[in-house]
Amino acid sequence: MMRALVNLINNAIEASGKGQSVIISASDEKNYLRIKIEDHGSGMDKETLEKMFVPFFTKKAGGTGLGMSITKKIIEGHHGRLRIDSYPGKGTEVILGLPYKDSS
Repeated sequence: MMRALVNLINNAIEASGKGQSVIISASDEKNYLRIKIEDHGSGMDKETLEKMFVPFFTKKAGGTGLGMSITKKIIEGHHGRLRIDSYPGKGTEVILGLPYKDSS
């Protein structure tokens, strides 16, 4: 899980310009821990959003294209959910939902 969070936070930092903040918050939502990572970078276009979990897809110079596919597998392996909302010119929000209580 730490690898997934590091990947997401690093992406947010890299997407943000110098002096821009990355906001990380957590809250309790029923049986899930909700973690939100917000950057104020340039946002992502539709093609990037659609392909970001495809192994080896990258728009980063020197990137491997494996970070987001690995992140998704880790989160799903913990029965979590991952949602990404991106707003061109405004930034991106990554929202994780991680179960922490037995709902039975």
